[in-house]
This record gives sequence, C-alpha cells and structure tokens, in this order.
Amino acid sequence: CAGGASPATIQFLIDEHPVAASIQDNEGKAPIHHLCQSFVLNYQDASIMSQDTSLMSTSVTDSMLSIVDMLKTAAPHSFNLEDNDEMNAVEYALLSESDIKVVKIIQRACRDDWRERKKETDASHDALQDDLQRIQMDLRSQHLSSSSPRSSFTKRIGESTGVPITGQLGAKTQ
Repeated sequence: CAGGASPATIQFLIDEHPVAASIQDNEGKAPIHHLCQSFVLNYQDASIMSQDTSLMSTSVTDSMLSIVDMLKTAAPHSFNLEDNDEMNAVEYALLSESDIKVVKIIQRACRDDWRERKKETDASHDALQDDLQRIQMDLRSQHLSSSSPRSSFTKRIGESTGVPITGQLGAKTQ
C-alpha cells in the first residue's frame, strides 16, 4: 500500500493471503496505515506509465477509496489500530492531505468497527479499547512467529509479477 500499488495489485495480494491485510510491521503499521501515510506521495497512474492508451486514468482518490474498501472487508479491526507512534489510519490520512472522501470513509470504518465490537460484547469503551490492544498484540505475535524464509506465497507473487521478492511478508527490504 505504501508504494502506491494499484487496486488490482492490492486485491491480488489480499486474495492470495488475506491475513496480510491486518498484520502489523515492526513499526506497528498495518497496510491501512501505510496506505494513508504514503499512498498519495507514491501513487503513479498506470496510464501515464504505459504506452497502452486503452488504460483509463484512475485518480489517486478513486484508487485509495477502492483499496480502503478492500481493507475494510479483509481487515476491519485494523482501522482502529494504533502504530508504535500511537497513530491510527485517520491521523495518517489527515497528515498526508488525503482527499476528504478518503478520510470520511476511514472514519466510518472505525466507527463501524467500534459499533460491531460494542454489539458483540456489550462492553464498556475501556473494555473495548483493552480488547483492541489484545488484538493488536496477537497480530504482532503472529507476524513475529511467521518465520518461513521464503513462503510459497512470496514465491508465487514474485513469479506472477516478474518482480523478485526478498525477505518476509511485513519485513522491510531495501
């Protein structure tokens, strides 16, 4: 998400490995954080980069809205997660000057997640916050325990895209 990947690429990744949509990296950022923090800066319209005139131009806002919708379906709890800097997706969207439509849909996703949690447990706000922190710790421990050096997932991604992939899912690579 941070690299400005197209919605089709993000959908492919989610289809291949759905849990990846909620895994936090070493900085505590889930894909929704990366989308909101960096997508606007890194987005490249595919029609600009290609000689194929059949590609239609897609705005950065439309692409972000599409990816937010995908992440909302795949990882609704990730919208309320805070990273190591205690920042959530809405805060990153505001700082990166994302379109107000994107900010509002992320706010609604956060609200919907809180309402769903409240409905499921009828717990207090503090108890819901504690539950969210537990989920966050569980996701981080899942990330840290996935130590397969080259999973079939990363192999398939590299083969299908033609881009060599090194490292592990969620790990930073240079």
